[in-house]
Amino acid sequence: MKKAIILSIIYFLSCNFSFGQDSTEVKFRITTTPIQLFFYDFPLNFEKSFKKYTVGVIASYRLSTRNSGRVSGGAGLLGGYRTQNFWNPLYNAFTIGLNSKYYFVKEKHDFIESILFYRYWWFNNKDCEYDNVEGYNFQGTRTERQDIFGLKLLYGHSFTIKIKSNVKPIIDLYVGLGLRYITYKFETVNGKVKDIYYDYKQDIGNSWAPTFHFGLKLGLGIFK
Repeated sequence: MKKAIILSIIYFLSCNFSFGQDSTEVKFRITTTPIQLFFYDFPLNFEKSFKKYTVGVIASYRLSTRNSGRVSGGAGLLGGYRTQNFWNPLYNAFTIGLNSKYYFVKEKHDFIESILFYRYWWFNNKDCEYDNVEGYNFQGTRTERQDIFGLKLLYGHSFTIKIKSNVKPIIDLYVGLGLRYITYKFETVNGKVKDIYYDYKQDIGNSWAPTFHFGLKLGLGIFK
């Protein structure tokens, strides 16, 4: 009796909940990037599927979690202040973008994905301070703006979890490269740098930055 129950469970799982490759009939995909949720950023990617490609839109909103205080500094390659936005609890942000996947075969396994996006980071009149071993520091009432224009080119693989439903869980694994153009404007009022006080200071600039990407997306596929 026990053997029959165990065999029945194995048969049910193998038929109804297994990783599969056939996502041919998927019509729409809604996914998110889980790692960003840990940084209070809430992204969504909505895609319409065609025979061997998709066209989609990307949107996200990132919540600030503090109105003042000390921002932790970094070191080394990630020690620059403008490379630490996701770790900076003072920042709000929103992102909009477009993406498209091209699948090598109609079953939609392996793909190349291109992404164009714009992200805006900001906070207003927050009393804060920052210091790192690379030498950049500030203390005062701070207002910041950063505009980021980005391009990503990714290679990935799509999985579908087979269940008896027209809505199935899907997973995308990916790796790739990108390029970003960044403009920034930082204003500090009633500030100081290493005990040197000033009434007002403004930092303005721009830069290019290459990027490396890897990770996964989780979501749902709506099938025909």
